[in-house]
Amino acid sequence: MPVFEAEAIVLRQYPLSDSDRIIVFITREYGKIRSAAKGVKKIQSHMAGSLEPLNHIRLEFYTREGRDLGQIRQVELVHSYLGMNPDLKRICAFNYFAEIAGEIAQDNQANAPLFRLLLAVLQSGEKHAVNQALIRYFEIWCLKLSGLFPNYGYCSNCGKCVKDERFFARLEAGQGLCSTCARGRGLKIGASASAALERMTKLSPEQFMTYPLSEEAAGDLERLSGRLLDLHLEKRLKSYRILKEAFQSQ
Repeated sequence: MPVFEAEAIVLRQYPLSDSDRIIVFITREYGKIRSAAKGVKKIQSHMAGSLEPLNHIRLEFYTREGRDLGQIRQVELVHSYLGMNPDLKRICAFNYFAEIAGEIAQDNQANAPLFRLLLAVLQSGEKHAVNQALIRYFEIWCLKLSGLFPNYGYCSNCGKCVKDERFFARLEAGQGLCSTCARGRGLKIGASASAALERMTKLSPEQFMTYPLSEEAAGDLERLSGRLLDLHLEKRLKSYRILKEAFQSQ
């Protein structure tokens, strides 16, 4: 019965029995893991507070051969990203990030880049007010790391560089076309959004979220990333609607 030690971010939890919960977390070394937390719903549990969603933790867990569900043996809280009176936007955005990561990460498959990305956007969103730029950064980089974001820097037909020009995304075909080759067909992405995509490849999430992003560019990027996520996940994430409402209400 192997015992594993890992640094992790809690993505979600749900009931297993009257006193137990299933905890879903992502690690650098082992990818997405589902493990039981025995007795965590009891008042005297020492693990309960550490296993809340969006907590950064260190833990020990073990698995049994032939079983998908492991068991948490010990946990230590590193940092709670929703534990310091966060505002509504931060709560909704962080839960949206967790849902995307949970959908993209594969069970028991190491994904250090995705873990680092999630941790970096949580740190940036805690340090600064969460904005549209940070949300778009996380969506698009999740797609990039999963190989689901086409190279929109060059026209797929003629090879023209469109990094600072508008282009048209043909989502199902995985193509980005210049204005001439697209002939008006596809999802139109303006020049400011195209330039923002190029900046995104060079900047950290904290740098990108503090860089000016026009309303037009933010809208174009939201449509592009949203349509790609819908296409590849084959569903609209529940937390997306809640996040939209939070931004519209404030």
